[in-house]
Amino acid sequence: MPDAGGSSFDPSLLLKAAEAARPRDVGAPGWAGVPTLFGAELRTDWSLLPLDPALWVAAGVPFDGTTSSRPGAAEGPRAVRAASLIYASGLSTRAVEPMTDMRTGRDFEYGNPSVVDAGDLTVFPSDPMATTASVAAGVRELLGGGRRGIFLVGDHSCTIGTFTGFYLSRRETVPPERIGFVNLDHHFDFGDTSSLHGPIYHGSNSRRVSELPGMRPENIAFVGVGDVTRRKQLGHLVDRGFSVVSSADLRGGAEKVEALVDQLGERCDVVYLSVDIDVLDCSVAPGTGNVTLGGLTGGALLDVWELLHRLPIGAFDMAEVAPRLDPTGRTPQIAARLLFDAIFRLQGG
Repeated sequence: MPDAGGSSFDPSLLLKAAEAARPRDVGAPGWAGVPTLFGAELRTDWSLLPLDPALWVAAGVPFDGTTSSRPGAAEGPRAVRAASLIYASGLSTRAVEPMTDMRTGRDFEYGNPSVVDAGDLTVFPSDPMATTASVAAGVRELLGGGRRGIFLVGDHSCTIGTFTGFYLSRRETVPPERIGFVNLDHHFDFGDTSSLHGPIYHGSNSRRVSELPGMRPENIAFVGVGDVTRRKQLGHLVDRGFSVVSSADLRGGAEKVEALVDQLGERCDVVYLSVDIDVLDCSVAPGTGNVTLGGLTGGALLDVWELLHRLPIGAFDMAEVAPRLDPTGRTPQIAARLLFDAIFRLQGG
């Protein structure tokens, strides 16, 4: 019964609207829905994945057991998935039509790629080696038949496992000498061992990748490095033929990345791209374990990102997103935006 003051609302209008409504005709708002990557179908039975080289398979690696600064990256995969829903919502609630990028002036159309989310790979929080082996085995299975991979990983040690699985899946059809690796990172991550964690840790991923049989230094590149480093290590990398494009090299433009892309494109049949979100300055992306001063701006990273995706990318990862360290939520949003551009715009054919 209405209260003593009466009511201006007619409940019959609500009932009529509910009876006439057709639920699920339009996409959900960007903060709603089951948080798979871009709202993709969840496929936990991997045996049902089609052997389709055009298929993108996403998987998470919620592990940060070798973090040396600020933990929290194990929560990154879930946060990036949740942040990605807003981009999927945007596609589902507007018509597909020609677009113009006002930052670059280039025209484009969003693609309609096939994407599934395979859930999270098995990790062992107190055992980096067991985690690496488990992740490598899982990735090898997921990328069977030439499928492409998107890996949402915790600390950067996870890349040792995801790349190893990628390497094992691709070397069945591609000589290891034609496999490339690009580390987009403020750091080289070329350490040999950690007194805390041993040879598998967040600062050794590039070195472990380079040691796999057949991997050639000239097919491995470091882009965006800007932290201090040991002079002996830098000299060793340059002398052996690794490519280095520092953050300083990018201040006047991305010409060195363009040249690198041309070189790798000639030498490699397939490339794995690994991204540490701390390649961005901490003022841009604060939600990560290492506080980065002198990192890239958002615009500079977008320029580099577009160039790198001219390469034959077979898989890539997004590492070190630690949402608890960024109450604004922008760090996982930035990561999701990069992934969205890569899949639906730059690689989404």
